Amino acid sequence: MSQRIAIWAGSSLPNVGDKLLAAVTEAELSRRLPGASFTHFCPWSAQGAAPGASGDAPAGLGASTANGAAARAVTGTTAAPVPLWVDRDGRWPGAGSFDAVVMAGGLWSGPPFRHAIMQVFCLGPAPWAFDPDVWVAWHGIGLQDGTPPAGLDHWRGYLGSVRERLDHLTVRSAEAARRMDEATGAVAPPGAGTGRGDATAGGTATPVVPDPSFALPPLPVRRPRRRRPLIGVAVGAPGPTTQLVTHLVGRDLAGRCPHDPALCVPPEQVLAEASDPAEGVNRLGFVTELGLTLIELAAVADIEFITVPNIYGDEEAGARFSRSVPRARTLALGSTDSTGADELAEALARCDLALVSRYHSAILALRGGTPFVAVDPFWSRRNGTSKLHELTVELGMAHRHWAYRGADATEDLMGIVERALAEEPVEAEAYLGMHLRATAAFDRLADGLRAAHATRATRTRVSLGRSS
Repeated sequence: MSQRIAIWAGSSLPNVGDKLLAAVTEAELSRRLPGASFTHFCPWSAQGAAPGASGDAPAGLGASTANGAAARAVTGTTAAPVPLWVDRDGRWPGAGSFDAVVMAGGLWSGPPFRHAIMQVFCLGPAPWAFDPDVWVAWHGIGLQDGTPPAGLDHWRGYLGSVRERLDHLTVRSAEAARRMDEATGAVAPPGAGTGRGDATAGGTATPVVPDPSFALPPLPVRRPRRRRPLIGVAVGAPGPTTQLVTHLVGRDLAGRCPHDPALCVPPEQVLAEASDPAEGVNRLGFVTELGLTLIELAAVADIEFITVPNIYGDEEAGARFSRSVPRARTLALGSTDSTGADELAEALARCDLALVSRYHSAILALRGGTPFVAVDPFWSRRNGTSKLHELTVELGMAHRHWAYRGADATEDLMGIVERALAEEPVEAEAYLGMHLRATAAFDRLADGLRAAHATRATRTRVSLGRSS
């Protein structure tokens, strides 16, 4: 019997990164697990069974593909993902119909959770009760920017239950690993941290692997010689927008995962934090410094804004930026009905340098060998880092990271850009190293899935033998 694998991700969201992670995960696992079938689930998907329905998978699950169909790699699946929910008893819409659940990259964001729906990726309000018959993997999960430490005992207990229920656990950053270790009391094994290629190279008990999208093969580096450098600007909204909040916490999502006051931030606190004057000052400082730098750069380089329609409203932010920069042009990319990753990667590969503010835009620039500067509006004073900052540190490119840290502490962005243009290119080598580690991580994930399927098959045969 073929192995039935459910892929959990944000793949119904209009966002390059979420769609890319789901597509790459299916493609990589399908190559390693002949005969396996895959079905995609997403808590933001609009169609299908509602919470409270039977735990059995609904007929016509959608987004289900047999092995081989995923060779499209980054073009996405043809059907909409099944709506995903997890109730207080650990039930979910695919219970009893799958051998394994793989969470395809994505983010862990609590407790405390700012949005109750994000509990889904931690197996719901009661992770200890989640579907006992299914093998569960976190693969390359990231830590959401601004997530506070699990400072209360019951928050730490919750994460301990998540860790105990997972059969396979990897995260994509040292900060995520450190947070998980601290919350759950996990201790690194002897010898951890002895080699960069090892999953515990950071000296943590929780293995660190590259983001799953690094499994995409490197692209050939090809850029024409130009008298003036072409600088691509793929910079999005510097803070939460109404569009984003509507997607994450719309009324139709209220029943997908119960709001547990012990685990979730009160809605009024979320609103208060979003309107914090200090955050507004930081966003204004970021926009002002970036805008002034782009105007200065326009005197010595051609500026091309690369806008992508997505959950964040980045196309609107890019259009606003472009109107203030003399002679700038705009390349408006198409919809994200497919992943949109190929189109964005091609646009970035044409540039001599890219300024990016999204995590997967940085990875796609790196994939094509394009030098990038991470202009980061999400760097957290409280945590001292962010997703983009962690990525540049791991790549050995922390000097290519820029964030607004206040009028007296902000590094000169123009200087960072000038140095990036002058440096010898290191992007292709950096991407290749991450690619090799990412494919090795998928090998280990596939090994775990294969072993779990064999064990399940053995148990089934023994059970049938006893009943005959």
